[in-house]
Amino acid sequence: MFLDLKDVDSIINWWAVFPARHDGALKQMLILRSQFAATIRAARRTIASREDLQAKLSQSLAQEAQHRAHQEERTSRMSSVEMLRRELVAA
Repeated sequence: MFLDLKDVDSIINWWAVFPARHDGALKQMLILRSQFAATIRAARRTIASREDLQAKLSQSLAQEAQHRAHQEERTSRMSSVEMLRRELVAA
């Protein structure tokens, strides 16, 4: 997906793909890409004011939390040997 930081609609469409992750990314872009601050702020205002987008954010955050909980549960059930093997593979 192409993100045009000069276009509010482009920012909102990009954000809507993965709101839980892209919400934080927008906050960082506001700091790191100050030349686009006006359009990023406008997009964030639109996101904050639209109930459908806020519902999408809530749903995305819930899915993210559920995924993390599932991963933690899987990790807690792993044997120490399996955990060591995964750490070695990742290194």
